[in-house]
Amino acid sequence: MTDVTSPDCILIGFNEIDFADFARAQKVFEATSGSYRELLTNSVLLGDRRMTYMDLLNKVRERMSGRPSRLTAFEMPSLGVAYLTSFLRRRGFDVGVVNFFNSGKEHLAGLLSGSPRAVAITTTYYVDDEPIRQIIRFVREHNPGVPVVVGGPRVHNLCAGQPAQVQDVLLGAIGADIYINSSQGEDTLASVLTALRDGGGDLSRTPNLIYRDPVSPRGPMKRTLSVVESNDLDAEAVDWSTFDPEFFAPTTYMRTSRSCSFGCAFCNYPAMAGPLTLSDLSTIEAELRYLCDHGVRNMIFIDDTFNVPLPRFKKICRMMIENKFDLRWVSFFRCSNADDEAFDLMAEAGCIGVFLGIESGDQRILKNMTKFARTDRYEYGIRELTRRGIVTLASIVLGFPGENEESVTNTIDFLNRTQPTFYNVQLYYHDVLAPIEKQREKYGIEGSGYSWRHATMSWQEAADWKDEFIRRVQGPALMPLYGLSIWCIPYLLSQGMTMEEITRFVRSATRLVIKGLDAEWIDPEPELDAIVRELTGRDAVRA
Repeated sequence: MTDVTSPDCILIGFNEIDFADFARAQKVFEATSGSYRELLTNSVLLGDRRMTYMDLLNKVRERMSGRPSRLTAFEMPSLGVAYLTSFLRRRGFDVGVVNFFNSGKEHLAGLLSGSPRAVAITTTYYVDDEPIRQIIRFVREHNPGVPVVVGGPRVHNLCAGQPAQVQDVLLGAIGADIYINSSQGEDTLASVLTALRDGGGDLSRTPNLIYRDPVSPRGPMKRTLSVVESNDLDAEAVDWSTFDPEFFAPTTYMRTSRSCSFGCAFCNYPAMAGPLTLSDLSTIEAELRYLCDHGVRNMIFIDDTFNVPLPRFKKICRMMIENKFDLRWVSFFRCSNADDEAFDLMAEAGCIGVFLGIESGDQRILKNMTKFARTDRYEYGIRELTRRGIVTLASIVLGFPGENEESVTNTIDFLNRTQPTFYNVQLYYHDVLAPIEKQREKYGIEGSGYSWRHATMSWQEAADWKDEFIRRVQGPALMPLYGLSIWCIPYLLSQGMTMEEITRFVRSATRLVIKGLDAEWIDPEPELDAIVRELTGRDAVRA
């Protein structure tokens, strides 16, 4: 079926590339960067192929039922796509939506067969450019002349701190026509579409752009004035009424704030996103009411600090309780900013799981990180959340400046003592735009990204410690960053799994991760059968 409508803009969400291909590409950097070692502890090995937990879950479900399984959390509505679509439609633009590139190629080809004025690609979640390049190649094959616009976190991070010549190389390798370099960028995109529609394509007066000059495409890219956007969260809350409920029900994302009020030494997000900005309670209530009235039963709140400020968080919980929204939801959560009333309210309001940015179980490292948190408050928070039936994921950073054998051991002991449901452990990534960069001399920091060393540890030592960390943590299950994390729990519940089944599966996958630390090949047949038995108590279905 061909869609020949001609929207002003086609918005394209996530492209999930084959993880085994991604792993092979990263292996090239095995000797020079911790990126490949990071990948190994966020995936499982079956046969000689690396795969995500979600890939493994699909294989297990196929083994259990004898039928194909294609679960992917990227089926859920991309909040970036929803937000941009709503923003543009409010301004009178006709927008075509391709939420998930992998399953939306036929629809996208139909949209491209018309005469769209532009294609815009969001870059939330990308840590590599190949998925973006794949989308652009597809667009070029079906409509060579349509301008391709790329914006979002990937572009902003690539450009930050880099001279124009380096930006030209990095962006040129992606292959788009127009790049939006802004921490927000939605107003800039609207201005681009206006210029393409009403201004004859003259982009020179549109701010925040880096674009290829069509007259001399091989020359330096053109740049326009940089202007800080500050889009109103209340006025620009997603207007879900412009979408078919099938797009967002039964599980969706929502944000109630922008940025973060804290200044952790390893994180550049607050500097990029600007001051903490909060939606009004009435805006949140109206959005939740519409979503619940139209079939949403599971919610993922993406606010970096959902329970900050604490009085506001309590008001949100009370509002959800009073309205009887009956949602199951997950969010980020700061144990250091909670009390017993907050724990009670969130449980009553439907919270089923939280992501805890613990970062370290060593008080000295927390001080180095400027976390303003105490391990005893972490312990108290995990205990009280668990007591109320709320699943916890403790996120750890290993290798931060000052890290040594004692601090790693303290963090392992912390997890074994507090017993969160899940944990993940991330190899430290040195971001030169984060506050810690200013303390390079103090800590003896050399290098950047996943290629670093400091006075007490190198990335190679940290990677070895990470393997040992995973072997020594007993009880909490390892939940990775790729493909399946706590944000996927509402999606899996909507697909018929229970929390107990999800937890048992993650425990089984953790065992397989540990086995894969010392192997180059793992026989898939007995491993899949073992996981099926662990989940169901019966043998697998044979085709």
